[in-house]
Order: sequence, then C-alpha cells, then structure tokens
Amino acid sequence: MGEASIFLTRMLDVLCDGGDRMAFAHDRRSMTYRAAYEKLRHLHDMLKTEGVTPGRSVAIIGGNVPERILLQIAAQLRGARVVHLESTDVLDDLAPDHVFSADLEGPLLPEHNGSSASEVDIALPRSVETIFPADDGFVSYGETYEQLARESRPDPDHAERVLLIAPISHPVGNRIACKTLLSGDTVVIHEHTAEEVLSVPQESESELSRPV
Repeated sequence: MGEASIFLTRMLDVLCDGGDRMAFAHDRRSMTYRAAYEKLRHLHDMLKTEGVTPGRSVAIIGGNVPERILLQIAAQLRGARVVHLESTDVLDDLAPDHVFSADLEGPLLPEHNGSSASEVDIALPRSVETIFPADDGFVSYGETYEQLARESRPDPDHAERVLLIAPISHPVGNRIACKTLLSGDTVVIHEHTAEEVLSVPQESESELSRPV
C-alpha cells in the first residue's frame, strides 16, 4: 500500500503538539494550535458524515479564513481531491462531488453535496492533491506539499509571524500557509477584496508573504 502522506502525517503532528502556540491571527481573532487541531477534528467528522471518501472531489469556497485551510486538510485526510474556488459560478462545469464553504456562518452547502457514503473510516492517504483555477483551466499540485513537509520543522525557540498577503485560494498563498503551519509559526491572514484576488501566473513567494 505504500507509506502515508508525509504532508498529512507531519501536519497532524504539528497541530496536535503545538499546544498554546498561535496558529492563526485573523480579523481580531486568534486560534492556537490546540484549537486548530480540535477544529480540524470537527471538520473531519463533518466530512465523514457527509460521505466524503477517497477519490471524491471537494470544492471549497468562502473567505480568506483559517477554516479554509483546515477544511482543505480535513478533506485530504478523507482522501479527497480538493479544488479551491472563489465562487460557485463554475460548479456546473466542474461538477464536484461535494461543495463546502469555509465561511463562519455555516460550513456546508448541502444543496450541492453528494449522497452520504459508508461510515467506515479510512486509512491515511498516501498523497494529497490540491487544485486551483488558472487562466486556461485548472492547475494541480501534489508532490509540492510532500516536499514542504520534508523541508519544514518547528523551532520551539524561534517562532515567527508570517503575514499572508496572497489568498489561501491561490496556490502560492496556500502553500505558504501550509509551510507556516508545518514550521510551527503563526499565519497572519490579510483580508482581501474581490479585486485583490490573484491569478495563477507565477509570483514569487517572497513578494506574497513576509515575516512580521
């Protein structure tokens, strides 16, 4: 069967062991690693109830909030392919199996969701796939996340606050958020308007995030 995803294994370890270190700062609220782990567990249970199983596709919409990255990780723990979208405009063309919103008002859009499946739990997947809109369709990343996990380690004596300027729904912003968590640092999420959302053409990570 092969080994479990290094990215998911390391992410679970960091979230579980992070305790009272700050994981997210966003819009006058903060979330510790302990709270983020509990939120992840809650989202994972919710996705299980909704029938998210290996091989299904999960589209995530909503704002630039901590719940967005946690919902992504929860879906990947269920073995699903994750697609980040800015709106529901392309849902008919994309035809995902499930659609979830990261907005705090409610994490589900049940009218778009697929039917429930077995309640039997699953083994940790071997890999992850995260998909983003691009000018000519979609772009997919997988091994990039495994490499992030190999390169990133928390430093208990030197935690940083990383200002995330790129949206979590953008591939660069998404990877920076994941790398920051894997390093045990704090993701400081910048608010975005619709006009600020970046397209996929390559911007450097140094231009889109910086320690604060």
